[in-house]
Amino acid sequence: MVFPMCLLLSMASVATSSDAKVRVGVYDSRAIAVAFVDSEAYQASAGKQLAAMAAQYREAKAAGNQKRVAELEAQGNAQQILLHKQGFSTAPVDDILAHIKDRMPDIAKAAGVGPIVSKWDQDALAKYKSAELVDVTMPLVRAFHPTERQLGLAIDIQKQAPISLEEAEKM
Repeated sequence: MVFPMCLLLSMASVATSSDAKVRVGVYDSRAIAVAFVDSEAYQASAGKQLAAMAAQYREAKAAGNQKRVAELEAQGNAQQILLHKQGFSTAPVDDILAHIKDRMPDIAKAAGVGPIVSKWDQDALAKYKSAELVDVTMPLVRAFHPTERQLGLAIDIQKQAPISLEEAEKM
């Protein structure tokens, strides 16, 4: 299930008057993707799904079911392409953020922001042209309890420009 991560939290907790400036939390989706891969949340969802797909693949291969083998290969390839787009380009990570949706209100409150959107989501950001943008990438990353290696990768990826979605698809 995909949740829209232009998460509109109660603005009353952030702005106390109608003339108060809106603060919008922004994040680098690539850092979120890097923190997610190999996290407990990943293992609990995608890891189990991949293990099930691998078992189905072995069974289909052993049974000589080429149609099912091809379907599973296509499904695995599509998942890998999505992770490349999320980890190296600007593809949305709403499916990943869904794993920490219960922690996002606390992250927003701690940062003093209302909505939280991807820094690459120009349509969402256009709604908040005069808003102050507050980077909430690292609090979101930390919500996945990343290893030191993942944390380092999440920090490093933010220092690089994202590649195009087309390039990520070819990886």
